[in-house]
Amino acid sequence: MILEVLLRLPVKSILRFRAVCRSWAALFSSKDFCTLHMALSKVVPPPPKLLVVSFTARLDSIGMYSFSPSDTRDGLLFTVDSARRNSLEVVTPSPCYGLTLLYDAAALAYYVCNAATRSVTRLPRYPDPGHVSTAGLGFDARTREYKVVRLINGFCFEKDINRCDVYTPGADRWRPAAGGVPFSLFQFACSAVTNAQMDKVPPVFANGFLHWLINPCLITRRPRAAIVSFSLTDETLG
Repeated sequence: MILEVLLRLPVKSILRFRAVCRSWAALFSSKDFCTLHMALSKVVPPPPKLLVVSFTARLDSIGMYSFSPSDTRDGLLFTVDSARRNSLEVVTPSPCYGLTLLYDAAALAYYVCNAATRSVTRLPRYPDPGHVSTAGLGFDARTREYKVVRLINGFCFEKDINRCDVYTPGADRWRPAAGGVPFSLFQFACSAVTNAQMDKVPPVFANGFLHWLINPCLITRRPRAAIVSFSLTDETLG
């Protein structure tokens, strides 16, 4: 009975109740509770909110705001220090399990933020800042954790012209995806990265896969599908 009540609490109340005792703090932080709370929130969805990146009073800081038609109060969620104005962008317009991916073009850094808990995590700096790439955020149903995936176009003189890197929570670096980029998908991966950069079209997460649109004009043979997908569970492209 107590669990049923706790599952129906808003996120703000859950954050406050974590201080009641250690057992409640452990419960609210567990993957099982988070999964059940997320599932229940989909049955009774909260009012829609709009995430906005805007300036703050400081010149070296950018703020992330949340606005709702039913709430006119100041919706400042958090600030990103040392970020230049007009350099921070929202990569995933639609949240993935409550998480949003941000990118700071000036610092070449990705951030994963949770608008409900007002937490933000800066991801480790990737080792190839000069390469053209595109990134997406998805959820691995098997491990029940998010993953950030980067498709990268390298240089022609490099051993791996195309690469796919993955970041998982708690890691101190990006790592190669388990399946890599198959040679048969070389042109499609290149097209997906180029199309995402030129047209500002980020990948979309659905049904356990990240989906990139490809531009048929950028490849030599006409594909049967205009999408390259990445499995968050198997870490393979298809």
